[in-house]
Amino acid sequence: MNWKQLALRFDIGLRHELLIRQVIRNSGSDSCRVCYISDIHLRPGRTAHLSTMVLQACRRASPHRILLGGDLLDKSSELEGLSSLCLALSQVAPTYAVAGNHDMAVGLKDVRKVIESSNCSWIHDCSASWTHQGREFSVAGPDYHGTLNTPVRILCGHNPRIWKSAKKRAFDLVLAGHLHGCQWVAFQYRNRLYPGAWFYPYCYLELIENRKTLVVSRGIADLVPFRLNCPREIILCHL
Repeated sequence: MNWKQLALRFDIGLRHELLIRQVIRNSGSDSCRVCYISDIHLRPGRTAHLSTMVLQACRRASPHRILLGGDLLDKSSELEGLSSLCLALSQVAPTYAVAGNHDMAVGLKDVRKVIESSNCSWIHDCSASWTHQGREFSVAGPDYHGTLNTPVRILCGHNPRIWKSAKKRAFDLVLAGHLHGCQWVAFQYRNRLYPGAWFYPYCYLELIENRKTLVVSRGIADLVPFRLNCPREIILCHL
């Protein structure tokens, strides 16, 4: 292994550009590209840098819809930065957001207000739908308990443990983050990341059961900016 290959295995200090991980369910001309962005963790001193990275990756992905999967910020001081990021993302594509545990710690009311005032839709406890190339899609947040009636149904979650209940419902695709791949990955086995999978049952990249799919993002950032074999990423789903 040369030094360049070794360097690519480590990510220290948020230096490497974000990976765009492709999840392809429809490769036809009518495919709808849905970008899932989770665990941005805006914090003082790095909000501008992270926002730039997210925007650059999202523009490269060129999605038709954007889903923000929670843990958007860690401090209330970054609400203004979140607003700027959401406004910019909404110019790339219609954007929908749910909360993660860090957002709840900041204050769900304040985070929701920022999302809704920044030209984005808050769907944590509701749903939204759209039509693309004559095909109907819908997305719901983790606290939505209704029924989606479109042919393609997406659950935009945060904690992947929601899969336990979501797979029994009429969702085709469940998106989650939260685990960050545990940041340090020694090996993968059957699409699970180890050693994290020994501690977290849903430390998957992707899981398919009964034609339903769980996709878990490794996220954008962490409290400690060090990773091994665990690239920071956004997910681009072709549906």
